Amino acid sequence: MYKEQRKAFVANVTAQVIERHMVRGLDKIFSPLDVNDLSDEDILKVASELTSVGRKRDFLTDRQQKLRSGKEIFSWHHGSCQ
Repeated sequence: MYKEQRKAFVANVTAQVIERHMVRGLDKIFSPLDVNDLSDEDILKVASELTSVGRKRDFLTDRQQKLRSGKEIFSWHHGSCQ
């Protein structure tokens, strides 16, 4: 029980610190009006991800789909053998 409480406590404190010091006030630094004034090129620079990150995500998404498909096949065969 202590481990679960400690884990919840750490998660709560972490969330509060992130909100208090990182997220709060972000609207003053990066307002919707500022974004509206950005060029399409600048928006792409800010919002786009690295090519390597996109490739990794595509690889992992494909792998996830293959694992799910394999799980379905295994479950079907396992169910029909009993």
